[in-house]
Amino acid sequence: MAAKLEVNQDPYGRADSYRVAVTPDLPSDGQKESKKKKKAKKGKKDLDELKQEVQIDDHKIPIEELYARHQTNPSTGLTTTQAKEKLARDGPNALTPPKKTPEWIKFCKNLFGGFSTLLWIGAMLCFLAYSIQVGTEEEPPKDNLYLGIVLAAVVIITGCFSYYQESKSSRIMDSFKDMVPQVKYSYLY
Repeated sequence: MAAKLEVNQDPYGRADSYRVAVTPDLPSDGQKESKKKKKAKKGKKDLDELKQEVQIDDHKIPIEELYARHQTNPSTGLTTTQAKEKLARDGPNALTPPKKTPEWIKFCKNLFGGFSTLLWIGAMLCFLAYSIQVGTEEEPPKDNLYLGIVLAAVVIITGCFSYYQESKSSRIMDSFKDMVPQVKYSYLY
């Protein structure tokens, strides 16, 4: 009589193996985790720490306590030395612009990225086929040479055109930044 294996099942009738397969947090069967997995978990933990919201209770505490916490006076504000200290410690109250991608990288992405890569491979294969025909035949047909030239020309033209469109749209978006006032003045009454 064969021994019957007992398998733990969840309420949906799936076996433990399913739970182990879809739950990445479960420990593996006594095997050590790879360095990549450890690094991924650590990276995920660091990312989760960065995503946490800043705990601010300034809006909940009494106004007198808020003034004391920020070392200010409601009628006079910060002194010049306090303002200089806070500026040196915290920096200016401004958003830092994101890093811009260099123009030559944008151009290369348009020229070699996506479907263009397939067309470049096709053009190279055509040139390779033509060079093989030149080496093996006396009068090779020039079909592969012409096809390779046409494919390369199409990729170059479409890459230049898409780069032009992308740079034009980025210039338009940059012009919107000029419309936004850089300084906002607030007056309390």
